[in-house]
Amino acid sequence: MPSSRCVGFRLVGAFLTACAAAALLAGQAGAIAFQPFYEFTIAFQGHGSYTRTVASEGGSKLSEEASWQWNSVYPHVLVPTVASSPLVGASFPAIGLGQSGSGSWKITNTGAESEDCSNTGALALPKSPLGGGGGEVTVKRAAGRKGLVFNMYALDEYETTAGGGGGPLPCEPSNYWQSIILGFAGVGFKHTSEGLPDVHPLTAKLTVASSELKHGSFTKHVSVGASEMIPDDCGSGDGSTCTQDYTWSGTVKFTKHKFKP
Repeated sequence: MPSSRCVGFRLVGAFLTACAAAALLAGQAGAIAFQPFYEFTIAFQGHGSYTRTVASEGGSKLSEEASWQWNSVYPHVLVPTVASSPLVGASFPAIGLGQSGSGSWKITNTGAESEDCSNTGALALPKSPLGGGGGEVTVKRAAGRKGLVFNMYALDEYETTAGGGGGPLPCEPSNYWQSIILGFAGVGFKHTSEGLPDVHPLTAKLTVASSELKHGSFTKHVSVGASEMIPDDCGSGDGSTCTQDYTWSGTVKFTKHKFKP
């Protein structure tokens, strides 16, 4: 009969349940006891922004600005307490209590497409059956087995909760995050140089030393990485200029709990 602890991990959708980890380690040659784990709660919070300006020689101008913030919690991240222990790949959804995300955007158009317009809108996390906006954290050994590398992204996406229109004017995007951040700007896949991997927007990758893992709590500062950076020029030519900027920064707080199977 599985323990309530094991059932709980299945309910949060963890790729590796505590039971699976125990069975794997217990089945190794010479294993006589359950390998202890540290259980971390990881809180990834931050804020970001995007701006775009399109101007033509004829005097038309489109200005756009958006900002957003988030606080995503990954409640059960398991790390073996002994460096020689195998680290099994796992992913954990950010469904902890208190996950939040919100933002706003504004677009002002003068003269472009023969009509002036101005509009503002709001961003929020999509509704989820699990009560959160998604996101994920994965863990792997660092090179040389010294410490761990944590890869995480804050959320799946924002949705437009006010201001969306889907009309013909540039001030009326039906879904700002999908249309502008993912579609036009191409954050995470329209890279500034070749050879960079595609990533989710709001992705953080950080290395944690083994000595840091011994602390009860510690915080790391993170910011937009090379794979998320987008070109400054967003389509200048034929008498017009297009410039854009996308950035974010935040913190990742680790809080340790001794795992007990």
